[in-house]
Amino acid sequence: MNQLTPDQIYLLSDGAYKAKGRDLAALKDQLGISMPFIDLNSLKLITATSGLITPVSSGFGFMAQLNGGRSREIVIATRGTQSLPDVGTDLNTIPAPGPTGHYIHKGFGTTFKSYVRQLNEFIKLQNLGFTPSAVHCMGHSLGGALANLNAAACAELGLNSYLYTVASPRVGLVPYAEHLSKKMNANHVHRVANEADVVTMVPCYPFVHSPYVHGTYLLDGGWLKINPMVHRLGDGYASMVGASWQQLQSTSRGKQQHLENSMYPAHNKGAGPFEQLIKVPGAMFSGRMLKLINMAIHDMLSRLGAQSLLSVGHYGSGAFTVLDQMSEILARYAQASLRAKKEVAGMLGAVMAYLGRSAVVLADASAATIRWVFGLLHQSVTTMARQALQLLAR
Repeated sequence: MNQLTPDQIYLLSDGAYKAKGRDLAALKDQLGISMPFIDLNSLKLITATSGLITPVSSGFGFMAQLNGGRSREIVIATRGTQSLPDVGTDLNTIPAPGPTGHYIHKGFGTTFKSYVRQLNEFIKLQNLGFTPSAVHCMGHSLGGALANLNAAACAELGLNSYLYTVASPRVGLVPYAEHLSKKMNANHVHRVANEADVVTMVPCYPFVHSPYVHGTYLLDGGWLKINPMVHRLGDGYASMVGASWQQLQSTSRGKQQHLENSMYPAHNKGAGPFEQLIKVPGAMFSGRMLKLINMAIHDMLSRLGAQSLLSVGHYGSGAFTVLDQMSEILARYAQASLRAKKEVAGMLGAVMAYLGRSAVVLADASAATIRWVFGLLHQSVTTMARQALQLLAR
């Protein structure tokens, strides 16, 4: 198997940050100390733009061949948020077509387009002298989102594409996630997330992780409160150093099973997932609680076949947002039966428990009530994610 190790991914993701504001010679000196597995003579800087309104250019990572017997493999490492323009890119969440033709996060897509020609020129046969046997794409935070697009673009070209993301936000909508899940080999996808890192849970619906069929590795977080500091590479992800993918996978399976048991306990299989969530102790701003809420909402919408109904035609225009659509769909579902009504009411109660407002009595499960609760959750999660990203930008 050609996959790189968690240690190498951590070093490469960290090394990508060193590309900002550096010339090529300085970057070679910096990386040569910690990364003997890359060919420094092949190293190329990636220059890209970021910003919500006015584009600002800076170093965004590097490309290089591997050393020794892996010289026909290349790495593309992209950095995360390091400046206020980068935060602007993170916040530009209006969906727009991406490298596969499916809708993705516009900010990530715009930065990707600003350097994609550099990728093409580096990968071209006449520049490398060979067709890469593997293309390894990695990055932390914003860099993970860009790595996702890099891997998707390489897969579209028919290249043997590998994806490794650390603390990555969500990149695209459901069709993009489904496409990438089919396009990429399951063994080629490695997505590392800390349960207490809120950035890995944004943007909210209709965005989902891509691919979402395979490749998730959950690091320690448990019932710890959502903590912006955990998003930083050295604070929330140092435990991947020294571990193997098999060890991380084993730990993740245990955590995933715990999540499933929390939602559907063996002693009460007939209860809906939200009826259990609302009873969870220490729920306020718990990372695991937020993940459970996300899983349960995803499960409900999937059962209703509603994911494909979430239109992006007016997303961001204020005319009819995705939260409005979700609220209408779930309100109609709540009217279908007493069980459905209890399930939606339980969902609202779980969200309010996470927000520390469990004492608030919700009178009904109308579209207006659901929209209000979803709005509170969206505002809370987005605010915490912005705080985490601003810490990186300092």
